Amino acid sequence: MQAPSPSPSLLIPLADSTATCNNKCGIPLVPSRLLAATWKSGGMKHLAGYQQRDSHEFLSAFLDIMSKHDRHFADTARELKDEAKHNSLISGCVAQGNSSPEEGSGDIVKSLFAGNLRSVLICETCGYKRSQAEPFLNISLPITSEAKTIEACLRHFTQPEALSDITCDLCEEKHPHTKQHTFAKLPKVLCLHLKRFDAATNKKISEFVSFPAQLNVGPFLPHWCEVIQGMKASEHAAEEDGGGNANMEANSCSSAIMYDLHATINHTGSLHQGHYVANVKVGGKWYHCNDAHVFDAGEGDGEKAVLEAAVGEAYMLFYMRRDVQW
Repeated sequence: MQAPSPSPSLLIPLADSTATCNNKCGIPLVPSRLLAATWKSGGMKHLAGYQQRDSHEFLSAFLDIMSKHDRHFADTARELKDEAKHNSLISGCVAQGNSSPEEGSGDIVKSLFAGNLRSVLICETCGYKRSQAEPFLNISLPITSEAKTIEACLRHFTQPEALSDITCDLCEEKHPHTKQHTFAKLPKVLCLHLKRFDAATNKKISEFVSFPAQLNVGPFLPHWCEVIQGMKASEHAAEEDGGGNANMEANSCSSAIMYDLHATINHTGSLHQGHYVANVKVGGKWYHCNDAHVFDAGEGDGEKAVLEAAVGEAYMLFYMRRDVQW
């Protein structure tokens, strides 16, 4: 029996919103129907209503539900196509066209946001190295007092860390290990989430973190920053800090994989109450979205105002890869 659809479908109000954007360029979109549909979806009922909600939590749940709806639609379309093909064979008719039943069955969410991290674990006793892929739709970056830029946050995220009492698959004994994450597969849309809410201290982290309009993610691929087999995390850190300029060398030697900033979500206020605003780039110009009000972000194309105003408030950043076809 076919699984029931996660109803109501988000694809209909999303399609309506997209059509509105295409037909009425320059007019702000009010996605009230789409928002209502998300609240009624099975996986997002806990986010319904007008109470204070976390935008990162909402986005993660929204992308998950959207992906499920898209896959369900693709599966249903494929089943109907197979049924029509079967009926045409029975009736002696030949279906027109030569398209495959798999055509158009891709997940739109994964095609845009999905990437893979490469997670490696190295035994510091025997040097045995194991790795695995970890899929992601967005990356949560810890904020430290030393990391004042997004690039520094990414370096901290990909920095090897020392772990103790991990059972080695080769030694079959517990030994210290080095663990590291790098970017193995990069998405079309790179969503970076700054972890400003610290539940342990019950406070918001308001450290200033600058971010560029153009971001090079090339230095964070495994070839350029993955720890060498047999090297301890402390030795890798010393190599990065000492004699210097390891980061500058990696940036200059690695292949440039450029991303352009297209949207930000900023948060003002505290851990328990606050307000979200957004900046979005449309047609080469930045717009500031604050509740029902949409206006130019600043002078010229507004980019300078976006980069300067959100330094201490940036919560989520959306970068679009430059070398892919949209």
